[in-house]
Amino acid sequence: MPETWLYIAGGIFIAMLIFVIAYNLLTIHMIQAQKQNALADFNDLHTDIETVCLQEINNSMQTKIAIPPSVRVLYVTDDTKNPLPTVIERIKNAETNRERNLCMQFIDEQILRCKELTCDTTLPYMGSLPEHMDIKIMVKKILGEAPVKEYDLRITKVLGDEVEVKIGGEIE
Repeated sequence: MPETWLYIAGGIFIAMLIFVIAYNLLTIHMIQAQKQNALADFNDLHTDIETVCLQEINNSMQTKIAIPPSVRVLYVTDDTKNPLPTVIERIKNAETNRERNLCMQFIDEQILRCKELTCDTTLPYMGSLPEHMDIKIMVKKILGEAPVKEYDLRITKVLGDEVEVKIGGEIE
């Protein structure tokens, strides 16, 4: 009789161990998929900005970008070597910067991933804020959706070599 309980306890332990390992593998896979989607959106945004840059003044394009919690910040800069020390206030206030390098940084990385732009580009700082600072992210998490920050962007050529990216708004 005691050895039956030993087999039952051992079976439960092994089942729990397999469940934890499977859960960890699934979580790692989901995070990697979010990173790949973020990189694809980053490349699409770069392509859209370059496309508008080659067009005539006042031409616009509407696009969307989804930023998962693994992305710390997306912005334009001339310093592609040194990441910003703090970004939360800049993201909350939608501060803008005007430079020629589109950069993105993941939370778990100390490097910037940057792509050079042909035109000077004005772009607001974008990123996924912590849950307690963004009500939309909190609601998405409660509803069981991915806590992804979505931005509707309007890209407009404003001068000969200047492009402006604004959050929201329809093309006029």
